[in-house]
Amino acid sequence: MIGIAALQRKIGDYLSSEECARIENAYIYSKNAHSGQFRASGKPYIQHPLTVADILADWRFDEQSIVAALLHDVVEDTPITLPQIHDKFGATISRLVDGLSKIERIENIDRTQKQSADFDGIIQKAIPDKDSLQEKQSENFRKILLAAADDWRVLFIKLADRLHNMRTLSAFSDISRRRRIALETLLIYAPIADRLGFSPVRDELQNLSFRYLRPNRHRVLSKALNNSKAANRNVISRVETAILDALKKHEIQGDLAKRRKNLHSIYQKMQTQRLSFAQVEDIVGFRLIVDKRMDCYLALGALHECFTPTPKRFKDYIAMPKSNGYQSLHTALITKEEVQVEIQIRTRGMHIVAENGLAAHWVYKQQGTTINADTTQNEALNRLSSLVRLHAENDTPGDFMEYLQVELSPPGEIYVLTPQGTVLRLPRGSTALDFAYAIHTNVGDHAESAVINGSQLPLSRQLQSGDQVSIKTNPDILPIPHWLSIAKTARARSRIRYMLNAAGRKDLITLGRKLLINALQKISRASSIENIKEEHWRSFLGANNMQSAEELYLAMGLGKMLPDIVARGLLRKQAKLDKKTALQPVSVVGTGNSAITLSPCCYPLPFETIIGVLQKNHGLVVHSNQCPMVSAQKNRRSEKWIDTAWSDKASNIAHRSAIIIECLNKPGLATTVSSAISSQDINIITFNYSHGEVTQNFIEITAIVEVTTLAILNRLLNVLQKLPDVMEVRRRTETPKPNAP
Repeated sequence: MIGIAALQRKIGDYLSSEECARIENAYIYSKNAHSGQFRASGKPYIQHPLTVADILADWRFDEQSIVAALLHDVVEDTPITLPQIHDKFGATISRLVDGLSKIERIENIDRTQKQSADFDGIIQKAIPDKDSLQEKQSENFRKILLAAADDWRVLFIKLADRLHNMRTLSAFSDISRRRRIALETLLIYAPIADRLGFSPVRDELQNLSFRYLRPNRHRVLSKALNNSKAANRNVISRVETAILDALKKHEIQGDLAKRRKNLHSIYQKMQTQRLSFAQVEDIVGFRLIVDKRMDCYLALGALHECFTPTPKRFKDYIAMPKSNGYQSLHTALITKEEVQVEIQIRTRGMHIVAENGLAAHWVYKQQGTTINADTTQNEALNRLSSLVRLHAENDTPGDFMEYLQVELSPPGEIYVLTPQGTVLRLPRGSTALDFAYAIHTNVGDHAESAVINGSQLPLSRQLQSGDQVSIKTNPDILPIPHWLSIAKTARARSRIRYMLNAAGRKDLITLGRKLLINALQKISRASSIENIKEEHWRSFLGANNMQSAEELYLAMGLGKMLPDIVARGLLRKQAKLDKKTALQPVSVVGTGNSAITLSPCCYPLPFETIIGVLQKNHGLVVHSNQCPMVSAQKNRRSEKWIDTAWSDKASNIAHRSAIIIECLNKPGLATTVSSAISSQDINIITFNYSHGEVTQNFIEITAIVEVTTLAILNRLLNVLQKLPDVMEVRRRTETPKPNAP
């Protein structure tokens, strides 16, 4: 058990006597308030806030944070009110306690709704798919951020609170409650710690969550780790001695410490890469702390001279820090015992950031390091503020959880150069469109194409570290729905959604109005929107709980209401039916209109007959008349099918089309095929191939290309058919299999 005396000794190392005295007063106040209350473990309740304060003292937080930690449950669990806290401890402490109380209320409100969750289905994934629990968790996360927006120290205090709760989770006899808390920790609080740069806290939260969510796997993996060759004490000792000898030989001073990969990380690596435990490398590692930045590189050279470095495992996070401020050199070495170990090399200042993340601001103040504290604090505030801004920009909890997946658990980073030589950091997998939005939202909104390393390429091109990129813009271009499948970063996707919601509504209303005009003409030659009596408008809108005609047009544009049914409802008492009236088809240019989508199952092209179908929340989806979906479903829901025709402008725009090439499996064939496509000045969007189901002698290549007309596509098919070893070339006109592009 932790006592106030132990806390006083710890904070006495870096706080003044006056600050220590105020902390002791807060402890006495909290102890009296919680008198007679006990934890599930049977210990006095005061032990919890005291331990949270002790954790913050380990992180060397300021007096106000520690006082707030001691008082964080007083308002929720005792008769004491927030105004009383304000009167006794001041406005700042009151604000911190209020923020923590709001988070506590968020968790309490949702507690009963998690009891019936399908934990086994969710635990299988690092972050679940869009289901009710995921949306509730993401909504809670947004509320937590808003509760912390007034003072970001609230998040750090909450992490300390959650850390102690996880350390004492075994006190709960209710297994489902333990699993609920562990799952919440894994989905929300561990990613927060990671984004804030709290690596030790993240690791401990992940391991404790893993222990309660998968107790059997945790136990087996822990035993395997202790028995592994890489964890053998004698092997580790010999490796440590060899490293120290290498450093001594080159007269490099530093502190060497052993570190072991956390169990949850090992388990995740085994799951995602489908590895056995024996196949997991770099289980054991070392951390070298040196005095100066230059010593990091000297030590790296010394280690590479004495050991065999592992190819492609070197990372320089000193020259290009991670987004949370982390700096270090990473390299993997193979020892004489054929054990692979990872070495992290950093200065003492870098180590403070690595261990404390964006909370290092409070450590800087106490340790007098030369790293700029204000810069670090500003980076923290900017990153956290960006999370809160997304609360307003995203319409649904699902959108926000998508942001969490990208931003809180990034799959690595790449570094891309602007033409001026500025380095931009982007998540791995980012495209040229993401780069455009990283430059500026206006650049992204009007992006036309990208110039990557001197070559003009589409916005969908995935970027690699070291690429130099510039963006060509066109003021007439605006975001289209297809961009959501190209963009990977939260910033780009959020902006695209915003623009589609703003511009798309107008397009959908226009489409809905035109669909209604066509439907009215189909019923009666003399029918028009202008001829419908006002009383019939009011009656129909009221019966459908709508306030205006625009709302009705929007519903039809989205496919939520069928134009034929709406037209008959409006004309029920005033029109004569005349089904012989010719209809004006809906004009289709391409995908620039967010209310019209060219279906990816057949990718219709200009100069071929097309037809549209109204789909809920998608507007008008256009198919080729030859598409199997059309022949299979057209007669089933005929009222949803709309006559469409290509606009004269359609042939001036590049459209996607999918082709399948069946050929003999010979070396270099994929290169030959892709070169033949490029020789026709046709852009390749995706290019995948797989072996045949019966024999490995044949492969099937599926390519999605951009062409302007059906004639150009047919010309390409003829060129490909003439290639040696190509058996058959055809256009894909059916719905692709799930693993196909």
